[in-house]
Amino acid sequence: MFFLLCCGMTKHKLKQATTLPYLSYVRNELEITNTRVKKWADWIPESDVYEAFYEQRSVIIPIPVCDWSFLVCLHEIGHISTGDRVFGYLREYNAEQWAIKRAKQSYNIVCDEYVEDAKVYVKGHLLANLIHDGLELQKIRPYVLDWLGESHTTLAQNLVELKAQQSC
Repeated sequence: MFFLLCCGMTKHKLKQATTLPYLSYVRNELEITNTRVKKWADWIPESDVYEAFYEQRSVIIPIPVCDWSFLVCLHEIGHISTGDRVFGYLREYNAEQWAIKRAKQSYNIVCDEYVEDAKVYVKGHLLANLIHDGLELQKIRPYVLDWLGESHTTLAQNLVELKAQQSC
């Protein structure tokens, strides 16, 4: 298969990955979304080497070896599936939602720790958009605030704290 012959996939790693269900799940999602793998990377938790390329409909994803790495694969594929958005927080929110829902509905994979980490990740992008990109507090999508468990008031407090830290 095309997806398995991409860059960096050694025969040994491929053999290890094919013994787990995650690789076939990822292959299925790649086919459904018409996304190609630009590069398979080793799974390194908290790495930022994984990426989606909208125009080429391609991704750099980890070799999926656990629930978390599988969800990271889905997150990057989710960027391609949900399309580009103006603000980073919406791009990340949409990719996270797509990945979490897809993993649960299609594969019965739920990872509460991943969901909590995803919320922190989206909130980080949201705060960056508020500080650096001209996003107005009142224009934040309510459904994102609900999912994050945040309000305009708590975000305003976070902004004050961040700006105070930056001025030191």
